[in-house]
Amino acid sequence: MTGRPHPGPGRTDAELAAVQAEALYVMDDEGVLTAVNDVGRPAPARCFLSRTRASVRVWTSAELPAATGAAIRAWAAAQPPVADLTEVAEVPAEVARLVAGHRPVTDTFVGPAFAVLDPPASPELPGLRFEVCGPDRAEVFRADFPEVTATLAERQPTVAAFDGDRPVGVCCSARVGRWACEAGTETLPEYRGRGIASALVARWAEQVEATGRTALYSTEWDNRSSLAVARRLGLPLYAVNINLY
Repeated sequence: MTGRPHPGPGRTDAELAAVQAEALYVMDDEGVLTAVNDVGRPAPARCFLSRTRASVRVWTSAELPAATGAAIRAWAAAQPPVADLTEVAEVPAEVARLVAGHRPVTDTFVGPAFAVLDPPASPELPGLRFEVCGPDRAEVFRADFPEVTATLAERQPTVAAFDGDRPVGVCCSARVGRWACEAGTETLPEYRGRGIASALVARWAEQVEATGRTALYSTEWDNRSSLAVARRLGLPLYAVNINLY
């Protein structure tokens, strides 16, 4: 896939998959993955698949031989549509075999991808205050969320929940692309189970939408708390992400 996604509203699932790939990864003009789109630019997955109901989109890194990438794309082109994306829960055996033929697979990541196309209304939570936090607010996170302090400038927009002056939950733009931002949330253990993460994602999505980008939310299938956030917000599932390292 070398075409560029449509930047406007009303995207298809395939277009959402494309804008997410560009938010998650740095890629060259040919669509080859060169790094994770994060601070420090870590090495990318050797193969990234986005399985929508209609098709499988494929991106590979420069590390993977061209012939292997071509074989994976041929496999993807032959895949039939799927009616239920929740049944896509494992790395396809043929893709794992092809990638392992280059060198053994060291890690995998499989999980659902949701879009926050219409930010849902977020209820007020008694006793908590929500605030949009620009880079000038980095120091307030140092005690409880030190990583946020170190990277807040790169993770805009960011929204936090405060109990008094203490931040107790935060939703950052974990990945920022040209057309989409990917959510990253964290809540202090003693404040979990109160709906804070859902409220944060809803407010964060409003800020992302204001920049003209699409707000995206993805996780792993075994992350029950994260899946619960998507369920509470009624987020539409458009794809399953499959990463092989």
